[in-house]
Amino acid sequence: MTEVKIDFVGHKGDGVAHSGGHALYVPFALEGETLAVEGSGPRREISKIIETSAQRIDPVCKHFGTCGGCQMQHMSHAAYETWKLSLVSEPLAKVGITQELDGLISFDIASRRKCVFNAQRTGEGLQLGFSERASNEIVSLDNCPVLIPEINVQLDALKDLVASVPISKTPVRVSVLHTENGLDVAIEDAKPLSSAERQVLIKKTIAHKFARLACNQEVLIKTAEPQIAIARTFVSPPPAAFVQALKPAEDIMSDIVSEFLKGCKQVADLYCGIGTFALRLAENSMVYAVEESEAALDSLTQAWRQTGGKLKQIKTEKRNLERRPVTFGELKKMQGLVFDPPRAGAELQARQIAKSRVAKVAAVSCNPTTLGTDLEILISAGFEIKRIIPIDQFKYTPHVEVVVLLER
Repeated sequence: MTEVKIDFVGHKGDGVAHSGGHALYVPFALEGETLAVEGSGPRREISKIIETSAQRIDPVCKHFGTCGGCQMQHMSHAAYETWKLSLVSEPLAKVGITQELDGLISFDIASRRKCVFNAQRTGEGLQLGFSERASNEIVSLDNCPVLIPEINVQLDALKDLVASVPISKTPVRVSVLHTENGLDVAIEDAKPLSSAERQVLIKKTIAHKFARLACNQEVLIKTAEPQIAIARTFVSPPPAAFVQALKPAEDIMSDIVSEFLKGCKQVADLYCGIGTFALRLAENSMVYAVEESEAALDSLTQAWRQTGGKLKQIKTEKRNLERRPVTFGELKKMQGLVFDPPRAGAELQARQIAKSRVAKVAAVSCNPTTLGTDLEILISAGFEIKRIIPIDQFKYTPHVEVVVLLER
């Protein structure tokens, strides 16, 4: 047992203390607290809180501390907001970007329309939920405070469905998206289905009024078209496709980007996915939309055609931008663009944008560290940051979305 005082909360959410010249990382600890901790190595566990921080509050979820998600529920709103902003400002400061951030945009707790559960069978029956902290076990849920009510009320139905899925020793992943026509469910890592198992799963999907069921990337049944509203149309995303987790967050990010690029006659949407930005940008601009996933591009194209000419032209291209970025020459007709890459960032693509004549860039990222690298490239080429907008799409976690607006 060691007594420590927490110096600060780190970027992964652990309290950080120093003892014997070494840093110790303590989950669920807050700045200024004095703790008795146990364990060995750099990671320790709280044995007793000797001096409690005024920032400590009661968590909203009964599974807090056991479930591996939402690990910052014990921090007061003011302290949490300050910490969350630091997750953006500190990585950007390391590359010389010290511009003041906009205030953190937050949302209601129960806002998440998309999630990925794990499911496994144990001696106690089927467990459907999220992985335990630092464990392969699963916390079986009957309610999750961050999910929208439309998912929570269907948890028993989801358990009933997954109970008929053949599961090996490895848990299956159950992606769930709430759409206009019901839940879209995609199961991955299941054992191959027998004909009888297929029929059972189809019957249960119909009985529970789920919109679609896919298993191991094969659509078993679609009772209704799973659609989400974007701009003037509805998009039917592929099973388990990337969709922004919060509809309000998607709307705010899209409004910010669309307003910024509004005056551009032609724009590019790089890493466009199912058209989250492209379909909104097409209200005012011709759009060149690039994405690696052919299925996502098909969804985008179908949604655009359904508008019957109400949106301007969207030209799509299937392309791996990590291997073959859009060149500065290909961007010569573009006045503006938006890029929203995976967590690894868009360094090669940023270098081509830097060489181009594009005047306005909206950079969207879920990783402030790689975002800093991309921004550094653009700033060196003459771009100036107009706004940095942090968006708390994943409440109670160390993840933060950022929209940065730049102009030459």
